[in-house]
Amino acid sequence: MLLLTFMCSGILFSQVRFETSFESGSLDKTKAVDSVKFKISPSDSTTLLSYEIFSRFDPKNPVDTSLSPSARWYYFRMTGTKGNTLYLNIRNSEAIRPFYSYDGIKFQRFLADENPRRGLIIKRFNRDTVYVSHYIPYTFSRHISKLSEWKKLPFVTGEEIGRSSQGLPIDMITVTDPSVPDSKKRKVWIHGRSHPSEQPASWHLEAMVDLIVSDNPDATAMRKECLFYIVPFINPDGVYGGYSRSTSTGVNIEINWDRPDSLTMPEVKALKAKMEQLTSDRPFDLLLNMHSQIANSVTYWIHTAKSTNDSFLRKQILLSALTMGDRRLYKPENQSFSDAASRYAEGWIWNRFKDSTLAITFETPYTFYVNNPEGDWVSSENLSELAKDSFYAVYDYLQVEGENRIILEPESFSGKGWSTISDNKLVYFGENAAMSSNPKAKVRFSKPFLKRGEYSLYIWNAGPSSETFPEDTNKWIKAGTVTQKRDGKFLWRARASHFNGVVDAIMLVNEQ
Repeated sequence: MLLLTFMCSGILFSQVRFETSFESGSLDKTKAVDSVKFKISPSDSTTLLSYEIFSRFDPKNPVDTSLSPSARWYYFRMTGTKGNTLYLNIRNSEAIRPFYSYDGIKFQRFLADENPRRGLIIKRFNRDTVYVSHYIPYTFSRHISKLSEWKKLPFVTGEEIGRSSQGLPIDMITVTDPSVPDSKKRKVWIHGRSHPSEQPASWHLEAMVDLIVSDNPDATAMRKECLFYIVPFINPDGVYGGYSRSTSTGVNIEINWDRPDSLTMPEVKALKAKMEQLTSDRPFDLLLNMHSQIANSVTYWIHTAKSTNDSFLRKQILLSALTMGDRRLYKPENQSFSDAASRYAEGWIWNRFKDSTLAITFETPYTFYVNNPEGDWVSSENLSELAKDSFYAVYDYLQVEGENRIILEPESFSGKGWSTISDNKLVYFGENAAMSSNPKAKVRFSKPFLKRGEYSLYIWNAGPSSETFPEDTNKWIKAGTVTQKRDGKFLWRARASHFNGVVDAIMLVNEQ
């Protein structure tokens, strides 16, 4: 019960100070509105301090002058907060249930009743120092620390591929098994943090890299067959300086790829030069551009067939569908579509290699998944789960020949009624799939060598190559188990009736 209200008004605001003099700190200005001291009980009182908080806009873009600067990112420290109830009205940004920390290390989301509407925070803090941020910060210092950790591994090498406008290093790591020749390996390029405010993308990418370099048997298989070129921070100035969508110069380098040299930023020049060097013999097989979006869902930005071709569209939807996993964090209706454009890295790659390289942007949300505020809210834990889905999507898309996760396409068909599907209207592996009007027609899968053991057998249930599709299609469906009694040749025969009309790939997973 409130015993005494409005004990005094107009208390000096100097007791709370706002600071951004630390890495990635960002704030424009604050405006004190009011202060009221009141008693909560005979032995407890608090001061309600009300502030207008203005998030800082990026500098004006000197290259794309029509673009409005963003002020999404904010990250500030308050001191003098202990025992006070703060009413913070944050302007210019759209965060829902942002984060706070008492030590700048461990962050937690504000509760729903502490953030009753967008931009408004009402909370009584029990410590004298508190940090508030749009999302859990992923700083340049953490980036450097993780690079140092990864580069100690025998299958990771690091190099500086260029310098930013302010002279910070743009670092790349190459991950592969050096005992296997590179000449036949698939090549995968991954870069992130074009937009500094997109912290969840870095947490997701870090977890994905941690898995790629781990002792997981599937990661070991990936390193034998793939070359990973990973540039975690392509905009170090923007991250270090606490900008939202630009470099320190105000340029959005995400859309700087088609500019003349005089207007191309040094970060983009460095990336282009390295990409050209690495693709001088053959293209990348896959390029992932890692981002976060304000929409409350995971998505890929899938390039339309009109701006690419039907084959490229099918391959994009295959990767997208594989990433959906159990459909908890990403669903078919969350897919996004746009035309390929030269101003983006993907468009720049398309102009050079067409559908030889699957180049695509991946987006994580800041808030919750699948547009459901009653479901999972984005956290470092479920971003790690999503990173596992991303890892296995790449694994399956590239059809890595591991020992514990094996993807096989049909070896032969027998019986009448078989026809080939190769019009890209369905999402299948390889260049085609098959179907039969005769349910008793047979199909055979084989592998020259398979270790003994019990394997779960999955069938790829091919669905439409379209903007959305039924949730039970374009996914692995468990069909049963098979037992390989001894090391040696594997053979599995099935009838057309075992499949949902379309015969494509199967997958064996050693569950032991």
